Amino acid sequence: EKFPKVLENSEKFPTILTCEPTEEGTYDFPLVATKLEFGEYLENAWVRYAIHGEMNKEKSNIILLLTSFDATHRDVTYHIWPGGTLDPTKFCVIVINHLGNGESYSPSHSPPWSSHPRYPRCVSPFDQARVISLLLDSLGIEKVQLAYGYSMGAIHSLHLAASDPERIRRVAGICGGVRACPTNKVFLESLRHCIFASEGWDDKSYWFSPSSPKSLSAMRKAFARIYAGWGVSSEFYETAEYEKIGYESLEDFSIQSYEAGFQTGDMNNLLAQIDTWRSADLSRGFEGSLADALGSMRCPVLLMPCTTDKYFLAEEIKDVCQSLSHGIYRPINSSWGHRAGDPWRETQEHQANLIRESVNDFLQVDSKV
Repeated sequence: EKFPKVLENSEKFPTILTCEPTEEGTYDFPLVATKLEFGEYLENAWVRYAIHGEMNKEKSNIILLLTSFDATHRDVTYHIWPGGTLDPTKFCVIVINHLGNGESYSPSHSPPWSSHPRYPRCVSPFDQARVISLLLDSLGIEKVQLAYGYSMGAIHSLHLAASDPERIRRVAGICGGVRACPTNKVFLESLRHCIFASEGWDDKSYWFSPSSPKSLSAMRKAFARIYAGWGVSSEFYETAEYEKIGYESLEDFSIQSYEAGFQTGDMNNLLAQIDTWRSADLSRGFEGSLADALGSMRCPVLLMPCTTDKYFLAEEIKDVCQSLSHGIYRPINSSWGHRAGDPWRETQEHQANLIRESVNDFLQVDSKV
């Protein structure tokens, strides 16, 4: 293999095959030294996951829910309920925390002054997919009925389907795509440089260490304000839709809906996730051919972009869908932009119902995998 999954027979990194339960009822899957796409190694790491529902004897009722940027297994449970988007009475739903999100192995677990091997400079979506395949191997899961993901979770679901085509029977990608397009990269670079411009940034160690709580808070606020300009559409702001959902003003919305969401975030973990996101390019695993990459996906793929998303442009997602052997394109018409695909907020019932109904219908679509 070009990128071996595991370096076997290593004295320094012994092979560990057991999954250990944590106090929260989640499980940690330990990883031995794993070579990554860009030549680094993932050392003494783990993947944390949670299980909702019962796995049947044949292990044929598996759904994967892959987390999005800055989200953990706790943040996505609103999808999982009887009759919901992902029904735990019908399926065994495994929620997998991506590397870098603070639950699975992340920079916060390996600061420069610790004895633990440093977190790699970039863990790509192909690396994330490879680690998921290793986890599924360890659980003896040969088929996955659905890989579901929003935003970066959609990126990882699509990379998983391309790199493990015999296992993934369906993919549902909500407000996500096969690459970080140029517009998306402009946004991501603005976030990176917000961190790099901080007085707590050290380029040599690639590490942010705030000089004071005040400077950390200021940097988090600046980070959040960049996000506020991209997460919803221009129409959302121009028509003052934020007032319809209870915010007093534009400033109130920016503070309560964006600043509040990042006030506890670990900036080094956020940077690692940005580096994962910006490296997304499905064609890279197929010698630069997106056609070959899309052709490798044998399963049905449901893609649901928002028509006003600034990260993953609906027209590009439509083009991708038309190039798939079995692509289903179902756009979300909404002024909520990227947030339309994460409909846990008040007044997002329309988006939530559309996603739930679309995914449940999609689970009835026949798959040859």
